[in-house]
Amino acid sequence: MNRLIAVVALCLTVVACAKKEAPTSADTAQPSAAPAAPPPPAPVAAAPPTIDVDTLPVEEDFEADAEKELTAANLSAKLDDLDKEISAP
Repeated sequence: MNRLIAVVALCLTVVACAKKEAPTSADTAQPSAAPAAPPPPAPVAAAPPTIDVDTLPVEEDFEADAEKELTAANLSAKLDDLDKEISAP
């Protein structure tokens, strides 16, 4: 008997959720007061940026700074800072 009540309740819930309300005639009879928006302008293709490969920073540029900043005493703290920086959104 409990199963029958559960099945009937489930069926009524599905039917109630599936029922669509028809729009009222007042909503469909009034035209929109706002004019249609014009289409957006076509995107302009941008020229690819030129990259001077000779000025890009490389690993060797940072080695001198790293040797000055990193010591055996602060290595784990610096690694924790880098880990936080990387995992930050």
